[in-house]
Amino acid sequence: MDFGRTLPAHVEHELLDELVASKRLIETLAQLVGEGLVQVDDRFRIVRFNPASERLLGYSATSVIGSDAHALLHETNIADPFAVTPGLEPQPVHLILRDTLGQPVRVLARTAALVRDTHPEGWLLSFQNARRIDEIEQLKNELVSTVSHELKTPLSTIKAYTATLRQNPSLYESHYDDFLAVVEQQADRLSRLIDDMLLVSRVETEQLMSRRVRLPLEHVLADAVGEIPANPVTHPILRNVEGIEVSGDPDRLRDVLRNLIENAIKYSPAGGAVTISAAELDGYTEIEVRDAGIGIDEEHLPYIFDRFYRVDSDATSSAGGSGLGLYIVNALVRAHGGTLDVRSEPGEGTAFTLRLPLR
Repeated sequence: MDFGRTLPAHVEHELLDELVASKRLIETLAQLVGEGLVQVDDRFRIVRFNPASERLLGYSATSVIGSDAHALLHETNIADPFAVTPGLEPQPVHLILRDTLGQPVRVLARTAALVRDTHPEGWLLSFQNARRIDEIEQLKNELVSTVSHELKTPLSTIKAYTATLRQNPSLYESHYDDFLAVVEQQADRLSRLIDDMLLVSRVETEQLMSRRVRLPLEHVLADAVGEIPANPVTHPILRNVEGIEVSGDPDRLRDVLRNLIENAIKYSPAGGAVTISAAELDGYTEIEVRDAGIGIDEEHLPYIFDRFYRVDSDATSSAGGSGLGLYIVNALVRAHGGTLDVRSEPGEGTAFTLRLPLR
């Protein structure tokens, strides 16, 4: 065969179609990825600038394509993003880029050298906002710290009580039962913490509801109350929900009510009733969980649904908690298409009101 001759027309068309398809695939991938992607040619000119890069830095692709890639680097930047060795795995490097206002933007970047027939053709730079990475790392640290503390407390109690039982087999039967009740209570606390952690993971992946049914609210409320070790003398739970229906995932609705009632009891250290009332209004079920506890200062109200947020004051220092309960509640209510509001007065108590659509 003479390779010097022109390829047949149908072969040329096939090759051209493959090249066009490959280019479209590359363009689509660049559009889809969440990281900034900048392709630079061997003369440091920008040839591709994806939408994530536009969002992170503020430039439009048309305004930067063809310009020198070094113009994206802030004057305070030290690292050279293009000092990479072809063939080696790209290593993360901290860069300081420049946005449209000339302000520094810290990013964590990786650069890969593009090579063709051993000759460099340019570079592909991927990056993401370093502040977001720092926030994720901080959340990880907070999670480890919070969970470690919340696990250690009940485990220490269980260990102490079981050791006492082992060392004192002659305890009166009444004390024996009391000790076992404490162990059981702390084991339930551990179980609820693990359940909350699993719910948090489902919040992050938006996999919160497995089904939606319409059922009596009093059934869901009974299940929720049954999981709470409340003292009916110091914290009576009053229910005004007869005849009211609710629509949603029964297990997740139970989690919502359990967390709200536990929260009401926790922040009513001096005791007091927790009242749950409900009504059906304009196609919605409106549920209020009210306590007569210590209340929440106005300055904290905008943040109480944030992950790991706990009110730091003398009045709440003994309450403990992981700071996940209200975060979970808010996410579950939103997953049901509902809303959650809070009203509170320090020293007067707090009322949470959720509105869930009846479907």
